[in-house]
Amino acid sequence: MTKYQRILVGVDTSPQSQLALEKAIAIAVECDAQLDIVTIINTEKFIGITQGPMGFGAATPQMLDEMTKQLKANLVKSRQVATQAGVRDVFVHLHSGNSKTLLATALPAEYGTDLIVVGATGLNNVTRILIGSNASYVIRNATCDTLVVRTDLQQKSIDLPKRSTRNV
Repeated sequence: MTKYQRILVGVDTSPQSQLALEKAIAIAVECDAQLDIVTIINTEKFIGITQGPMGFGAATPQMLDEMTKQLKANLVKSRQVATQAGVRDVFVHLHSGNSKTLLATALPAEYGTDLIVVGATGLNNVTRILIGSNASYVIRNATCDTLVVRTDLQQKSIDLPKRSTRNV
């Protein structure tokens, strides 16, 4: 089996990404690999994060600041979990841009990633058809191994709710 040296895991605050983080940590410990924990603020989707009658509107600077603060706190917590589990080299990164292309190609090339770990989609069927999922895009476009996490650490299937948005 391949002994991975540098693992990239994409996280947000969804249950799916937390499962991906758990698996990435377990693999990093087993392989003594470096772990890059990445959160991406998908700037292309800001139009859908406000509370208008149809879910549309402009994101205010205050909303973006609050979201950034919460995502940074999640990264700090994720690093602590990885370190406590025994991962020696843990790096956290907060980026903004197109999450699909950053996860699939740009960041793996920049970091020298040989395994990308992502959670299975949390999107509902309609949203997945309209905008697609990060996991699907990464699988199709990554040039290194990709693991889409659908189970817990005991390989038991988890029935997670399908959502059109993520918790922040």
